[in-house]
Formats: sequence, structure tokens, C-alpha cells
Amino acid sequence: MIKYLFLILSFTFQMGNSQILKPFDNEKCQYFSYKIKGNEAVKFEFLSEQDYNNLKTKKIKLNPIFNLENQNLLTEFKTKFPKVFQDSCATFSFYENNKLRKSKSCNIKFRLVDKKSDYYIFKMSGFEISGFLLFNEKTKISRVTDSFPQILENGKYIASFDNGLDSTTINFYKKSEKSYNEYELSITPRFRIDEYNLYKNPYGNFDVFIAVSSKGLKLIEEGKNGEKYESDENNGCHLKLKISY
Repeated sequence: MIKYLFLILSFTFQMGNSQILKPFDNEKCQYFSYKIKGNEAVKFEFLSEQDYNNLKTKKIKLNPIFNLENQNLLTEFKTKFPKVFQDSCATFSFYENNKLRKSKSCNIKFRLVDKKSDYYIFKMSGFEISGFLLFNEKTKISRVTDSFPQILENGKYIASFDNGLDSTTINFYKKSEKSYNEYELSITPRFRIDEYNLYKNPYGNFDVFIAVSSKGLKLIEEGKNGEKYESDENNGCHLKLKISY
């Protein structure tokens, strides 16, 4: 799993056991499984192609993804928060085990790439570290996601979708009265997210629906040096899923 800036940062929500579901009679999909961390119940559904396409007609428009540093935003940030970046180091505050703590890093590069609602969005990079840091300008408290975050309804919802080197992960934050309910869905790494969307359900909350696939292999060469395979786009497992938080 992609390692974040703060490797010792732990989540305080319950972790479900790895689940292997087979709502399909397809040997190619037998290795699909997932794990969910969350402090509230999460509903996980498999969708037919028809139901998935129906939801796509209701999808919301997602924010564009930025990866390049925005110098104007960086100047603005340093003017507002001069103590965050000092002496080639950065100090950010996080909640861990319901306690606020500060963490200082001097060997991680932070590129300020965007701002949405009250959040400045930094792209992080360093040795075995990648991801995004979200700094709330009102609370001065940060949180992290695996990939570029979708920040919706003035920060009421935050979602990110990541095909990492050794993980396939969805992070989801849903604002509650005092803080955020946090969720992490990890899918068997051999499965990758091909498409992701969100839509507002009849109860006024956002649901996530995704298309995932695991490519098969086909033999292309067999000889003295052994067998050689390549990915077979037409011989794998393709699933459509909906996650309700």
C-alpha cells in the first residue's frame, strides 16, 4: 500500500475482515476481495451493466485533477500561514486517536496544486511516499488521501480513488457534526479501477460507483527459455460496484 507522509498515523475505526464475494459464476473473478475500515456501516453492492449505466446518467461532474504547483496559491498560503514552512521543513497538524498532534517533515516535497472550498491541496513526494495532503485554512488541521481528492459541497464530502503500485484504494470522508466519518476501501491489488463516479442518492448523500477489472494472461511464446505471457484485455474479470456510506 502506498505509504503516506506520516507512517505512524493510525486510523481509529474498526476494520472488517477480508471478504470474498461471488455474486457471479465466473472463475476469472474468484480472487476478488475487499477490506473496509470505517466507523459507520458501509453498503457494498454489485451492479448489472444496466444498473451501472443507469447510474451514469445521474453522475455529478467531478473536479479537474491538478499535479503542477500553483505559484500564486503558494505565495498566498505562505502569507497566511508563515509558520508551516520554515528552515526547509514543513509542520502540519493531524488528529490521531482523537488527539491533535503536530508532525514535522524535512525530507518531503510539498507542491501546492489547487484549492477547493477551505482546503489547500498539496501533492506529496519523497522516498516511498506519495499522496495528497489537505490543509483546512479554518481549522489548520490536515488529512491525507492516496490520490487527488474530490472535495464536494464545500468540503462536506471528500473522496479519492487510487490505483497504487501494490494497492487499489478508495478514501471517503463524510462530515459529521463535530468532525469527519472516515472510510477506506481496499480492493485486491490485481483489480484496478477503470472508471469512478459519484451521484446523490434519494437520501441526499453521495454514493460511489466504480468499474474494476483484472486482466487475464495469454501465452505468446513457449520455448527453451520458458513461457512468455502478456495481458489479455478480453480475458479477465470485469465488475461494476456501488458503495453507499
